[in-house]
Amino acid sequence: MPDGTTDDGPAIDDADSKTEVRTWREDGEYRRERTHQLTAEEFADARDRIDGEDGLEWGVGGLARDDGRVLLVREDGRWLLPGGEVEAGESHDEALARELREETGLDVTPGERLAVVRNVLQHGDAELTFRFAIHRATPETTDLDDDPGLAGEEISAVRWAEELPDDTLDRDLLLELLETLD
Repeated sequence: MPDGTTDDGPAIDDADSKTEVRTWREDGEYRRERTHQLTAEEFADARDRIDGEDGLEWGVGGLARDDGRVLLVREDGRWLLPGGEVEAGESHDEALARELREETGLDVTPGERLAVVRNVLQHGDAELTFRFAIHRATPETTDLDDDPGLAGEEISAVRWAEELPDDTLDRDLLLELLETLD
């Protein structure tokens, strides 16, 4: 997609028929907006997390590559980029390095931001938003942790993937990003 153009309009997320997705390029970055329709209970849980004491404004994920392979974690039945929330007082780079170390055991050097996903959570007329930035992450080693994630996290596996599995979150966006990095 050339800069400044949008896709053909909202598409339905393959994994969740209650989620619409739009993707475009702006200022050299990919942008994505995911609009999720939630139940009252899901929305209340999200509100507690986003508007709670620490507040979730940003999350970060690392697109780490090694010899054509991509680093992925398995969480909640899907493959995704390792990452997580930016804690109070942390920069995106600090959060990215911490999250990748916690989830995979790797130390990485954070790189440029490649994409921003704006997540819009809706229930009736109520709406919450948070953003997730995808950054390039250069691994210092490729040896993965045998016990990924922290206690209480739902990370069941971590691996270097030759190809993105079909059940990878935002697979189409990641394929576009990988193409731009080649």
